Parts: sequence; structure tokens; C-alpha cells
Amino acid sequence: MLLAVLVGVAVLAATVPAVAQRSAHSPSQPILFQADQVEYDQDLGLTVARGHVELDEANQILLADTVTYNQRTDTVTASGHVSMLQPEGDIVFADYMELHDQLRDGFITDVRILLTDRSRLAANTGRRIDGGNRTELRRGVYSPCELCKKDPTKPPVWQIKAERIVHDKPAQRIKYYDATMDIDGWPIFYTPYFSHPDPTVKRASGFLPPIYGAGATLGLHITTPYFWAIAPDKDITFRPMITQSAGFVLDQEYRQDWGFGRLDLDGSIGAGGPEVQTGPLGVPNATSSLTSIRGHFFGNGIFDLNQNWRTGFGLQRVSDQAYLLEYHFPQPTNFLTSHVFAEDFGPQSYGNISAYSFQSLNSLVGDGIQPIVLPTASYDWTSNPDRIGGRLELSGNVLNLERHSGADMRRVSTKSEWRLPFNGPLGDRYAFSMSLRADGYDSDNVQVASTDQVLHAGASGRVFPQAALLWRYPWVRSDFHTSEVIEPMAGFIAAPNGGNPAIIPNEDSQGFEFDETSLFRPDRLPGYDRVDSGQRVDYGLHTGIYNAEYGSSSILVGQSYRLEKQSPFQIGSGLENQMSDVVGHLLLSPSTLLDLHYRMRLDHATLAMRRQEMGVSTGPTNLRVSASFISFKSIPGLTSPAQIGDQISVAVNAALTQYWSLGVHDTRNISQGGNTIYSGVDLTYQDDCLAVTTSVQQSGITVGDVHPGVSVLLTFVFKNLGSTGVKLTSMQE
Repeated sequence: MLLAVLVGVAVLAATVPAVAQRSAHSPSQPILFQADQVEYDQDLGLTVARGHVELDEANQILLADTVTYNQRTDTVTASGHVSMLQPEGDIVFADYMELHDQLRDGFITDVRILLTDRSRLAANTGRRIDGGNRTELRRGVYSPCELCKKDPTKPPVWQIKAERIVHDKPAQRIKYYDATMDIDGWPIFYTPYFSHPDPTVKRASGFLPPIYGAGATLGLHITTPYFWAIAPDKDITFRPMITQSAGFVLDQEYRQDWGFGRLDLDGSIGAGGPEVQTGPLGVPNATSSLTSIRGHFFGNGIFDLNQNWRTGFGLQRVSDQAYLLEYHFPQPTNFLTSHVFAEDFGPQSYGNISAYSFQSLNSLVGDGIQPIVLPTASYDWTSNPDRIGGRLELSGNVLNLERHSGADMRRVSTKSEWRLPFNGPLGDRYAFSMSLRADGYDSDNVQVASTDQVLHAGASGRVFPQAALLWRYPWVRSDFHTSEVIEPMAGFIAAPNGGNPAIIPNEDSQGFEFDETSLFRPDRLPGYDRVDSGQRVDYGLHTGIYNAEYGSSSILVGQSYRLEKQSPFQIGSGLENQMSDVVGHLLLSPSTLLDLHYRMRLDHATLAMRRQEMGVSTGPTNLRVSASFISFKSIPGLTSPAQIGDQISVAVNAALTQYWSLGVHDTRNISQGGNTIYSGVDLTYQDDCLAVTTSVQQSGITVGDVHPGVSVLLTFVFKNLGSTGVKLTSMQE
């Protein structure tokens, strides 16, 4: 007979006094239990429930074949298929439990615990103390790995065995004493003490797995990180590195989040290594001497000041050009940029004020010629549409730029532009715009002739009007699945000739590259210091096929013709002649198995290749091959070797089995005998609880004490424990 009894009403009439006596010692919520059969022995003070027993007390649910309650000792014993669900979600399985204090404390045999993240603890015996806040296991095992479905008796991928395991719930840690780590049943590591956060913890203070290595530059080295969770909104990580040949480095990272912003500071200081030349390169009167004290500082932050304004910074500085590579810190580019800014987001406007400084990591470029921008400010405003659909845009910019060696300048620029899009009578589309721009400069040491080194100082300026009319006529044919588009395009842009006198310095318009993305822009030059003067006609053809099932493909080819014979563009830009080079791109993505893009620039007269880029990615997800190629060919009249070269990159990623994968990548400068820039092979094993990656990397970079070489890195990632890396070897040429 199935009974369901709420204690406080009755289990049986004889059980009521026992519960009342217990409640006097430790008041609790009512106990609900059910069973197939219940017996009570008044002489012994025992209540015995048998058959599918379920007992619920203090948000803990106990299931067993047999449950006995001893009124005199206030003890509950459970046997036969025992399981107990705890309030935090852990489930305890056992053959036998002896519990008291509202099921919170007691003794357990053959215990097995399933934690909330599905990791497991098991032991011969265990006990719960301190009101259930502490569980101690004897001769225990921990593993987050799933057991083999075909053979559950087989050891998991990895596990930790210990003479004693303690789960400290208030501290949210699992501690191991006399512990051994097994991988695939083989013991590989022993430690007298070890601990890690339990599954309820997202961030916890403690030592992170160490990283070991060996190399020609650093020798044997070890990094032992320590993570300090200062508060829920802030933390710091210390990463001290001790090396055999290059001293020691203390690296640390501080992070903090607020409701209105975030901060990330990363820096290091090293000492005890070989003495190197530090300080800015090529800066007049800058004192610098040989020293072994080196370091770096990277930092960024962003903060909301109010609904419209926010401010932020990004700082990047290093003691010398080789430091980041030598000590294996990430090196972003060949130049480090420090930037401080504040910006305003209005309903129809945007404002920005910034300051910049740069540091060269290129041994051929000194810091003395790097610009210091303090400050630059810009503001843009766009009106609502007028009665015929046009919009007025107003913008302004001010700049103060200085150098230790070279040109300095101050600039003020303003621009007003009116734009009107409209439809033609044949379904064609037009975009008309007219603008007026005024620029004023005050500069020093401006080189106005590269041959005789003539320098200019003083004020200069210009007023530059421009008008543009762009046209495109899309022809579209569609059926049930496919749309085909043929779209001729043309544009006429008119502005006065000239506008770029030599006495106006060129600071922000040097990095121009003519391609299909800039073909139809009225002002194709970036920045403010140069204007796209004269009159020209742009024309091109765009066509594409689009299918919802099979993907899409598109082609764009175009060219520009300038009415003026003299060009404001430099040789090699593709716009130095009246007839520009031919530019275009091809995008091909017929299915998920193929993605291809190709961009090119052809000589206007001979159609010889001047620049081309190609990228392709093909294959299913378990065997993906990708490649990219970029080529700059020699241009008549331009002999700079920096403008000539071919580079190719290839990568293959293959899933060999369910758990094993292989990655191969190679980047080479094929115009210089196929010299390697960077290449490597990664072999990875990854399952539900372990990842192991063996990487063989080859670098062709030379900076300071860093030379081309090969390194081998072995990385382990253990679920719930983190990762550790071992740099097995590093050989340099």
C-alpha cells in the first residue's frame, strides 16, 4: 500500500511524538515521504519504510529501497539503491547512508557523486559534516570525463586519485591530498596537495597550470601564473617567468568591469638578461644606454560618461624592438599605436577628439620621424531629408601634428555637402552630390622637392568645390530559385584642376590604394591633405547570379578616365595616367563547399598584371583547404622594392577521426626564393574532457636577438582544471 504522510499531521499516530521532540531541537520545514510499506516499533523507537521510499526534508530528496528512522538517536539510515538530491543540484549515490541533523551530516559507503557540471566523484567511504557544508572522501577519484559506453569499467580519459578528497562548499573548492593524475589509466603526475574550484565557481583565485619551455634565446624557462579574483568585477593575473639565459620577467594583467565601462592593463618588466639598447630610435638628444631592464605596457579602457559621451584609451609601448618576440609576447603589428579619445554620439551627429603616438618595431624605421598627434578633433552633422529628399552634411576637423625630426603642421578643415538620390524614368538610379571644402595649414620643415631637399615653413590653404553624378541601371531577371543581375554603372565627377600645392604637407593621404571599392567615390583619397581634383568619368559593369540553394557569384570590372593630363596621384597608384588601370573583383560562392574571391589591377595600356589578390576556401567541414595569394608586380618608373613581391599562404584543417584533427599552415615570400615567413603543423586530440595539441612552428622573422628557427610546443587542456603548455625545444639559425 502506497502511503504519503506529511509529518506534523501523522506518519502513523505513534510517530507524531517523535517528530515533535526532534523539532524542538532543530526546527525545520515539514517532512514529506512516501513508501510502499511503513512499520513502527514503539519499544525500540524505530520507523521503517520499505519499497520505493522517497523522503523530502530541507530541500533534500532521499531515495532508497529501505529507510529507517531512529527516534532516540535522531538518525536516518538508508540502504539499497540510495540516492540523494542536494539543494545545489549535486546527486549523491551510495549503497548505504547514515544521516542525522536533517539529513545534512552523516556517513556513506561506496559513495558516488554527480556534480552539477556532470563531473564525478567516487570513493570507498565518505562523511558529511558541518551541516552538509563539507564532504570528505577516503580513497577517492575525480573525473569530468564521460565513461566509455561500450565498456564502463574502462578508466576514463583522465582522472585524479587521492587518499583524501574534501569538497568544501563554503570555500567552493575541491581539495586533494596525496593525489595522482592518471591519463588513460597510466599515472603521470603526483602531488601531495592539489585543489581546484567546484562547478559552482566561475572565477576563483589560485595558481594556474605552469608553462615550461626550452629555447636557444631563453634557455630553459618556466612560467607559473597566479590568478587573483579580487572581487566579482575585478581580477589580476601574475605571470612570472624565470629563464636560464635571459633573466626573469614579471608579467601581470589587471581587469575590471563597471556598469559604465571596462579596463584592461597588461604590462611586464624584465631584468637579468643580456644588455640591449633601449629607448626611442632616431630621436635627437634622446639619452639611451645599454641596460638589462626591459619591459612593455599594453592597456585599453572605455568609459561611458553620459548618454551621449564616452571616453577611452589604448596604450602600447615597449622598451625595445625585440622584447615582445624574444619573450613570446603577442606582437600586434610592425608599429605600436597609443590612442586616447573622447567621442559624442548625437541623434544626427558624431564628434571625436583624439591624441596619437606611434612606436616603430621595424629596425629600418626610427621613432624620430613618427608623428605625435596632439590633438585631432572632428565633428560631423547630417540634416533630416528636405522636401525633395536631399540631405545636408557638415563636417570639420582640426589637427596638431609634431615630430622630433621632420615636418610639423597645424590644420583646420571644414566641408559642407548636399546629397540627393533619385530614380530615373527607366528604373535607373541616380545619386547627385555637391560639396565645398576649405583647408588651412600652418607648417614647418615641409619638403617640397625630393631632389634638392627644399624646405618650406608658413601658412597655406585651399578652397575645393566638387560635384558628382553617379548612375546605375540594374537589369534583373528572376525565376523561382535564381535572380540574375546585369548592372552598368557610370559616374561623372567635376572639380577644379590642381588643389594640391607642394607647400601643403601630406600626412594622412599617403596610404592610398586604387581598387574597385574606391572606383566610384567622388573623393578617392583618404584623409584631408590631398584632394581628388580635376574632372573624370568612372564606368564599370557589375553582374551577379544569386540562388537561394546554390549560393551566389558576382563580378565587377571598371575603369576611370580623367580629362586633365596631369595627375594628382603618384606613380604606381594606378591613377597616374589619364586612363586608369583596370580594377575588378570576382566573388564565387556556389555552395558551402567553395568560397573564392579574386581582386586584380591591370595596366591600362597592356593589361599586364600590376596587383592581384586571391583567396579560396573549399571542402567539407572535416577537410577544409584554404589559400591566399597576393602579388605586386614591377611598374615602369617605380623601382622601390617595397612595391614588388609575391606572398602565398596555405592552410589545411582535417578531422582525422572523431577526436583527432590535423592543421597545417604555411606563409612564404615566393618572390625571394620561397623564404618562410611563418609555418607550422598542429596535431590535436580533443574529447569531452581533454585536449592535447602538439605544435611545430617555424618562423622566418629576424629582429634583434630573435632569429629564424623552429619551436615545438605541447599544450594540454583539462576540463575544469585549465591548460598547461610545454615548449619542448626551440632551435634558431
